[in-house]
Amino acid sequence: MKIQNRIALIFTFLTAGIIIALSVFVYTFSRKGVENSFFHRLEVRADIVGHASLHENKSQTSIYYDIKEKHLGDLPYEHHTIIRTGDIDKVNSLKSSLPVSPSFYDQIVRKEPARYFDSDTSYVGLNITLEGKNIIIISKAVDLYGLEELENLQNLLVTGFFIAMIFVFTFGKLFSNQVFEPIRRIIRNVKGINAHNLNQRLTVDETKDEMGDLSKTFNDMLDRLEITFEMQNNFVSNASHEFRTPLTIISGEAQIGLSLPQLSPEARESFQVIFKEVEKLEHLTNSMLNLAQTGFDGKREQWEKLRIDELIFSVKGSIDQIMPANDVTINFDDLPDDESMLEVNGNEALLKAAFTNIVLNSCKYSDNKPVSVIIRNQGPHVVVEVIDQGIGIPNREIAQIFVPFFRASNTNRYKGHGIGLPLTNNIIKMHQGSISVNSTVGVGTHFITYLPVIR
Repeated sequence: MKIQNRIALIFTFLTAGIIIALSVFVYTFSRKGVENSFFHRLEVRADIVGHASLHENKSQTSIYYDIKEKHLGDLPYEHHTIIRTGDIDKVNSLKSSLPVSPSFYDQIVRKEPARYFDSDTSYVGLNITLEGKNIIIISKAVDLYGLEELENLQNLLVTGFFIAMIFVFTFGKLFSNQVFEPIRRIIRNVKGINAHNLNQRLTVDETKDEMGDLSKTFNDMLDRLEITFEMQNNFVSNASHEFRTPLTIISGEAQIGLSLPQLSPEARESFQVIFKEVEKLEHLTNSMLNLAQTGFDGKREQWEKLRIDELIFSVKGSIDQIMPANDVTINFDDLPDDESMLEVNGNEALLKAAFTNIVLNSCKYSDNKPVSVIIRNQGPHVVVEVIDQGIGIPNREIAQIFVPFFRASNTNRYKGHGIGLPLTNNIIKMHQGSISVNSTVGVGTHFITYLPVIR
């Protein structure tokens, strides 16, 4: 998950937690306020009914009931139960029928206002004494309007929560997108910089913030890389000349010595050894220089649009010249109908050298047994497979075959310097590709090369 999406989600979750906590706070206190208000209204009615029942004068009793009806009205499902002193049976009956806690009755006995709420029904209890007479009145009613208001408040809070989350996530996304725009710009610029254009630099904003520091740090790193690449480039160019000149002189002198008619057999044998060793040294030097040159991404090489099938044809022609007895076949059965799916951007000479190294290795280490080359397309990549029936590579050594100068433990009877595959790997990486290898000792080796198609 991208950091900007993660920040938007974290911002949304934090805001959601705050809104939920605030909603619970508002709902809890609103509910408490509604309940207390209804309890108070029910207690007023209970008090009027209790005092009315204590008066023996019926005219005064009717006044209480008139006040209740005219000014207070009845509550939904309102019911009053009066318990007079000594009415034990009624007390026991109420205790078994009312769903109230024991503390409710204790409060009544202590002449404290008793309140209880259960299943949408509110209960209040009063202990009233008037003119030496004492009664207990227990009243109940349902606050339909209050419950409806609480339900509306709950729906409003839930709906508002989800609407708020949509807005919070949307604005959080926009906010994080705005914050990370400088980073995305740096990423786009860095992706466009390679060994071909190391002179390019990132634009440094005058904001004097962390993004500016990051751009300056990248530019400093690019300065050091450019200097390093130039030094390596100069070394390869100079070394190519300085190494080849003395080797050519030694080789020429050895040939002149071999042409002398009066040369003794011992001296001729020495000159032949010198000539052969110089050839080996010249080949090794050229391979090392090529390997070093690919290390800085072929900065001086020309890149163009290439078709891999045509390139493999050219590789086959070179193999036929180097090893006329080869048994290399090219399989075109999986070629795509669209020819553009075989086109890559690259350097023809380097890619030809890379595939020639792979195929020559397959021929050499299989003693010219059949080698199959398969060309196909796999989504955004052109795939070239080289399958041989050679000696194979020990499983524990496969990870090291692209290390310069490494040779597998079962290749002692074959000539080589351990440079061809590292050179090939560097060339393929230069072209934004990759190589995978599967091998079984005594069965053969399977090289799979992936190169990106031109988009």
